[in-house]
Amino acid sequence: MSDISSAAAAVPTGGGVTEEAVREVVLQAMRLANLAREEGSQLGVAAEAPIFGADSPLDSLGLVALLLDIEDGLRGIGCDVVLGDERAMSQKRSPFRSVQSLVTYITGSARG
Repeated sequence: MSDISSAAAAVPTGGGVTEEAVREVVLQAMRLANLAREEGSQLGVAAEAPIFGADSPLDSLGLVALLLDIEDGLRGIGCDVVLGDERAMSQKRSPFRSVQSLVTYITGSARG
């Protein structure tokens, strides 16, 4: 089990996937991504932090790696969502622009 999955597994979901559990998975993936990043290119790790775009040091390759880590962590809490699919990529407003927009997208996708 990855660090993200094990951290996420400790988050109680109360019988379903909650925004709090998803947010913790996303933030944990960002913390782990920062371990491989230089100090000047660290991601902000907060509920309102940008993920991808002008306000983020993350490039497209970094985004893909982060999304894979998030998907792995989500599976650890019983949420099987694919983040790199056409549905996510074709949104008028990118779900990857901030932590909150991604959490909202994931919880909406998990609920159907």
